[in-house]
Amino acid sequence: LLFCFWVFFPFAFSCFIVVWWLTMGCGSSTPEAAPATGADNGHRRTPADDPAEIGKSNAIDRQLERDRQQDELKVKLLLLGAGESGKSTIFKQMRIIYGTPRSEDDLRMYGVVVRSNVVTAVRKLCQLLKSLDVESQLAGESAADPEDTMSPNEAYELLRAHLIDGNGPPLEEETNGGADWVGHSARAGLGPNNDAKLFLQLWRPIKILWEVSEILFDLSFLSFVVDDSV
Repeated sequence: LLFCFWVFFPFAFSCFIVVWWLTMGCGSSTPEAAPATGADNGHRRTPADDPAEIGKSNAIDRQLERDRQQDELKVKLLLLGAGESGKSTIFKQMRIIYGTPRSEDDLRMYGVVVRSNVVTAVRKLCQLLKSLDVESQLAGESAADPEDTMSPNEAYELLRAHLIDGNGPPLEEETNGGADWVGHSARAGLGPNNDAKLFLQLWRPIKILWEVSEILFDLSFLSFVVDDSV
């Protein structure tokens, strides 16, 4: 019985496979499509045969070639040097002299940054006057401009209260006549805009303190005078 099973089972299984293949193959076949007729002679039109697509492709190639030729005419410079050697300064000067004209938004941003830098410098100046203990020398100084009603010592006290201690009295913005053309610049950032606002409130005491021309420093072992009157 086992012998008959091993002899007839492969034969029966092979017949089943052949019948299944013939049934599925014949059932899934579809008649061949009739050849197309018309102006294209039986060939389906592809994007490569479309004149509009060919024109677009040629236009792109021509534009790429023009860009390549223009790029070859550019002179490219690589600025090398140690830190603080002036690389950024040269780049900025070249951009100012030969670059595209600055827009009104650029000028407003530069104005905000310049005002912020002035406030930052005055804040450091007040900190140094306090740390070096030379505040008392401002008591005998008078304003360089006779029209200024505030003394350098009063200007310093006001600036220190606002820029260092943070307990100064409320102030109003002063634009020295006329509307302020700089205003606010979102590109400059929050910190510079806040300092620029302080500049408009404190520009008079900043001017008075900045015009002090001579201060004596006594470091117990050495005395020297800083004179900025020249």
